[in-house]
Amino acid sequence: MGDDALTAELQGQVRELYVAVNGDHPMTEADDAYVRERFEPATPDAMGAMVEGRLPLPSYVLSDGTPMVPKNHAKILEDGGADPHAWWLTWWPADDQAAAEQVWRAFLSGQYVCLEEPGPGTVRLKNTWAAQLDDAIAILGERPGDHVGRGLLGEAVERLESIMLPQTSYDDLRFGSTEGTWRRLVKAKADHLSPRPPQLPIRTERLVLREATEGDLDQMLAYHGREDVAEHLLRPPFTRGELQERLRRDDPPENLGVVIELDGEVVGDVVLMLEGPAYDSAELGWVMSPAHSGKGIATEAAQALIDIAFTHYGLRRVRAELDARNHRSAALAERLGMTKEAHLRQDYWSKGEWTDTPHYALLVDEWKTQHRP
Repeated sequence: MGDDALTAELQGQVRELYVAVNGDHPMTEADDAYVRERFEPATPDAMGAMVEGRLPLPSYVLSDGTPMVPKNHAKILEDGGADPHAWWLTWWPADDQAAAEQVWRAFLSGQYVCLEEPGPGTVRLKNTWAAQLDDAIAILGERPGDHVGRGLLGEAVERLESIMLPQTSYDDLRFGSTEGTWRRLVKAKADHLSPRPPQLPIRTERLVLREATEGDLDQMLAYHGREDVAEHLLRPPFTRGELQERLRRDDPPENLGVVIELDGEVVGDVVLMLEGPAYDSAELGWVMSPAHSGKGIATEAAQALIDIAFTHYGLRRVRAELDARNHRSAALAERLGMTKEAHLRQDYWSKGEWTDTPHYALLVDEWKTQHRP
């Protein structure tokens, strides 16, 4: 039998085994393009090892019948030596060998196609984090916004995204459009880890907190362009062009940045920056025009964003990091009820010198106590 005929016969045998596991579903042009970008055609030797049960079945079979495998498809034979199966079992505890056998069979069937680098280590990680993902979804299904649930979910999502590949439309057919780990991950992120901004503007006793517009450029430049305002910030004063460019950019959804308007004039701005992966905490920042300092305006605006953090976003913690020489901001943090948690000495290089950084924070339970009638 010639090489071409042998290859065709092996392809047919591999496809038959593959369809028995995955079903006979069509691959779209988009699926084919995605697979060609990330995988490579299986060699005849690899296909022979698949038929013999020594290598996993292909990750995909293209619409033209080509079996596609990860670039490190044969690594299991290198790492496992003469007996990859026995080597595989050593990655599981002695009292969990039944699970190891089950996962080995799933691995050989190609069911861990979702992994960037399939192997016993990443398989165990995937299964561990997928179980935590499901635990978190269950908790948040019963108690939306639960802080432990968000912590579990954020960690699981971050770890899974580091080792998994996105699920394709073909994967939806063979794994189910909602059953695969990747689809559950995507839905859980959308349901529980996708910050949605509050309705703007926010009105306080004296202030209007709203989105900045290009029409605010001159009033914002009046303070953002000053050396004394930028002295304790992490940047130099803005030029007109720099500030205009920033005003033209959209903030990411996890940032709530608003200008502070007093009697029709922009006198400062405040920002709440939600922190992934759980989006259960945020950093608070503020900048005020010196012409309006000492009037309690920054306190009123920052307090409004803290209230939004704990009510609208349901956060667990709001923090602020300052330059230790910025005594006004330190006093503001304390007026907001924040606790000074740390003072890091000469930890941050800023504008030609090592500076100290005080850390302040307010927990939701403390905020509730402060607002209790």
